[in-house]
Amino acid sequence: MKKNSSKTASRTRGTQQKVLEYLTESGNVSYSCKRVGISRETFYKWKENRVFAFNAEAAIEYGKSFVNDLAHTQLIFNIQKGDMQAVRFHLASCHPDYQPKRPRILDDEISIPVATIEIIPARHKKSLAEEKLKPVTPPSKAEDGEA
Repeated sequence: MKKNSSKTASRTRGTQQKVLEYLTESGNVSYSCKRVGISRETFYKWKENRVFAFNAEAAIEYGKSFVNDLAHTQLIFNIQKGDMQAVRFHLASCHPDYQPKRPRILDDEISIPVATIEIIPARHKKSLAEEKLKPVTPPSKAEDGEA
């Protein structure tokens, strides 16, 4: 019995290693599982192991980066060939002058806060000064309860 379980564990480790290799090439779990002949459920069960989970996430990240670089290389190749669809795609994605314009906000859609400003004629200024408004003074220390 012990012999079979060690063979199974060895085979599982080998399959896990293959999955990690395919993940570094594609960054895609479904594709990688299909290539080695396991279900996605098995893959996610294996991810319960922290070491495998760490390695799988690193492989996925690397694989996605690899595929993005590959796609970018092909895009550049097509631009160099004069493929106008590739040129348009690149400009719309990367150059602000060619990106789709955002719809303008109409002036009547903008709410502007309104403040009321009262302008006092010069002839009334004198009467306000004559009212002898009492200046506000801060309370003294004795009034605050401090001694």
